Amino acid sequence: MNYLLAFTSLAVAVTVYITASVFTRKASFRAVPGPPSPSWIFGNMLQLWISKPYGKYEFAWLKQYGNVYRLKGCFGRNCLMVSDPRAVQHVLNNVDTFRNSPLLAQFFYAFDGPKGVQVVRGEEHRRLRTALNVAFTASAVRQYQEIFENVARKISYKLEASSESVVDICQFIGPGTLAAIAEVVLDCPVEKLDEELVHLLLTVIAEGTRPTPISVIANALSTLFPRLNWSLLPAFGLLRKARELCTRLGTQVIEEKAAALEGGMDPGNDLYAYLLRQNTTLTKEDIATQTCVLLVAGLDTTANTLTFALLELARNPELQEKIRKEIHSMTTSSYDSKPLLNALIKESLRMFPAEALAERVAVQDTVIPLTDSVQTMAGEHVDHIPVRKGDVLLIGIASYQRDKFRWGENPDQFDPLRWVDGRVKQGEAIGPYANLLSFLGGPRTCLGWRFAVMEMQTIFSELLGNFSFALAEDKPDDLFVQLAVTLQPSDANGQKVVPLRVTRLL
Repeated sequence: MNYLLAFTSLAVAVTVYITASVFTRKASFRAVPGPPSPSWIFGNMLQLWISKPYGKYEFAWLKQYGNVYRLKGCFGRNCLMVSDPRAVQHVLNNVDTFRNSPLLAQFFYAFDGPKGVQVVRGEEHRRLRTALNVAFTASAVRQYQEIFENVARKISYKLEASSESVVDICQFIGPGTLAAIAEVVLDCPVEKLDEELVHLLLTVIAEGTRPTPISVIANALSTLFPRLNWSLLPAFGLLRKARELCTRLGTQVIEEKAAALEGGMDPGNDLYAYLLRQNTTLTKEDIATQTCVLLVAGLDTTANTLTFALLELARNPELQEKIRKEIHSMTTSSYDSKPLLNALIKESLRMFPAEALAERVAVQDTVIPLTDSVQTMAGEHVDHIPVRKGDVLLIGIASYQRDKFRWGENPDQFDPLRWVDGRVKQGEAIGPYANLLSFLGGPRTCLGWRFAVMEMQTIFSELLGNFSFALAEDKPDDLFVQLAVTLQPSDANGQKVVPLRVTRLL
């Protein structure tokens, strides 16, 4: 009974503290219009993070309030949603002013370790990125093309060997992208990876870290109490285990390749061998430490983009045939010269960005500039918004990529042809690829964006060139988009599954 009384007293004290801290310190953007809050505890956060399908409320708010509006966070706290190009660019470029929430920072620490490129800051971050970037330049990525093509052919062989005419395409694409990453990064066939690691990477991490009401509350508390330690949450155990297994694998591979290089032998054509040959400032430990982020960051992100695209092509056989004809008719080895193929990739990244929403917390007072002015609830037009230390901002990546002023009419429709008929507005580049935010932007732009694009080019070319994909006639087309760390296709029960009829072409 004493324990219960103590816990109740603590809960009351925390609630009083939160209420006092929120209402005595009003956010500087409280006058910005936004949707009503259905809950004091959750605000609009469940609508934002856990809606089915993802974006059910967010995209409606975009149309009603524009690309800058106020949301209610947990415990009545005001947050600012931005998908305005200038505002987004400002936030992403100023990484020392806008940082991840404390919970997300601890998440990266568990998954990346103290020396991971997503964790380190300042000069150490610049050193790591500069040294790692030599393996992700356009010329370096071209050297991995043959490996990607071999992996793509392996996916084809497995599809062809399947005795079922209707298959869950996720069961082929997920393992296929893992094989591509393992072979390109480590020169390690997926069959030689630790079984526990494969299970963690393909299934457990995504399921164990998907947003829930509890995680939404935990994230909100972390911004109010930055010193709280969340490492005992179950998801953190999964991340630490994945990091341990990945680092062990990376260390073994690096040691073997370094020994081969020192003995005058060829260490291979993979990414780690490339880094060792360049004789950069990276130590063997520096390289091995990045193994987890390299394997995980390029897995579900690419696999889900590929899967969404194949599903959309199954829904549009005419478009699928146009892209297939382009693949068959162009004999050049340069994938960049295939406009429809690349339009498919751009549109898939636009409609289904892996990171649909990014949260940042201001660590100092500042001002956010806007592309267009916003009318406050008092009727005043402002072209900048003051932000105070501790304020929470949400970068609407998925919203930015559905803004009709940039992407043309029908931005909610999957239409790769918009990229070839001039409907996409050219403007100041924010992200590194086609003005998209799918790979973020600024100093922490995704290192492997060229890597991901070539992986998709090779897999699409192989699969669409050899198979046709259609919806399964005996199954309802009731799949929807769900947020599970990354956006993923899900059935009515929330399971990641995409049944397609796959037919080998003669």
